[in-house]
Amino acid sequence: MELSRKLVIEILENMLTGIISQEDVGWWAYDFLMEVDLDFEPGFEKLLRDILKSLHYFHDTEPMVRQFYPDTEEILYYLRCLKGEEMYQRSRVVHWRV
Repeated sequence: MELSRKLVIEILENMLTGIISQEDVGWWAYDFLMEVDLDFEPGFEKLLRDILKSLHYFHDTEPMVRQFYPDTEEILYYLRCLKGEEMYQRSRVVHWRV
């Protein structure tokens, strides 16, 4: 299965507008992370993998885990990077290292 920027943009925009819940997005990301034969859009492997790692926390609604949820600014940064408006820099998002 291949993960593309277009799909991730759609998922993130739907989450931000409330069409998809954060928990559903978390399970979606978790399922992709567990995929054995996952391919990423060429040239965007690092960005897409980091986004999945960041979003997967949403699947766990335990109060202790909520501290790891990406905030809205991080998600908007990911969107700008996915759309080619900014170059992705891991150091701008501390969240992915948790």
